[in-house]
Amino acid sequence: MKICSNCGASNLEGNNFCIECGTALAAVATTNKNPTPVQTPIAPTILPTIPPTQPLSPSEINAYGLGQQVQQKLQQLQNKRSADIMFVLDCTGSMQGEIEAIKDAIIGFANTIESDGVRVRVGLIEFRDRLIQEEHRVLTFNGEIFTRDAVAFRHEVAKLRAGGGGDEPESSLDAILLALRQPFTDTGSKVIVLVTDAPPHIPDIDTQNINQVVQAIRNTGVQQLYLVIRTQEQSSQVYLKLLEGARGLAFELGKGDDFRQRAEDFKRTLMSLGKTISQATR
Repeated sequence: MKICSNCGASNLEGNNFCIECGTALAAVATTNKNPTPVQTPIAPTILPTIPPTQPLSPSEINAYGLGQQVQQKLQQLQNKRSADIMFVLDCTGSMQGEIEAIKDAIIGFANTIESDGVRVRVGLIEFRDRLIQEEHRVLTFNGEIFTRDAVAFRHEVAKLRAGGGGDEPESSLDAILLALRQPFTDTGSKVIVLVTDAPPHIPDIDTQNINQVVQAIRNTGVQQLYLVIRTQEQSSQVYLKLLEGARGLAFELGKGDDFRQRAEDFKRTLMSLGKTISQATR
């Protein structure tokens, strides 16, 4: 047996360190004349302190081959609840109130959605009547189609002016087809919001019939579609067919010639729409 010189504990011959205190054990010395083991005391050896376990650094993660897996998992968590929202906005002469409302309420709209844990980007397409050479336009924000900067979005919308439009039908369905071609996220919800007080041209330059647009909505994988229209007018009820392509709702657009009152009505609609989008984005 080996006796520890530090604590006196008995240890097996093969042990190099004391099983009680960790002190290095002296080798057993023997001679032919005196076979009795002689203990040679030595100074205690202090074992190094093992630091607490720390999280792996990025370089260590990569060294263990875990980097890509971790990054993918983090990205999945970040994109778990996110939405790209494209407004498709009628900017003909009667729509100044709605333009003002989007400009004034977009920050509150975005905050309503993000306060519920949904990361949101917004974009906007303005349209009028392509059949009289009024082409639609995709707004950009520092070169990007979608932005998370509500202030930048508001700044660009403030430049819009209602005007034109010709006869009452407008190129709304062509504008939706254009919206479907934009760079939506591959991981979050794709959301389209149509805002118009006029029925659509059918046919138009790109649109041949309403079923073509419904199928395009399905093919693009739009998860949510919202219509802010004059739901009680028969000529606008054709838009309701679009809800066969994606889940969504139709909201009533304000009426009357007082664009300030219509702006206030649409602000309330936007806040309700924000809550609906956040609840539907899972």
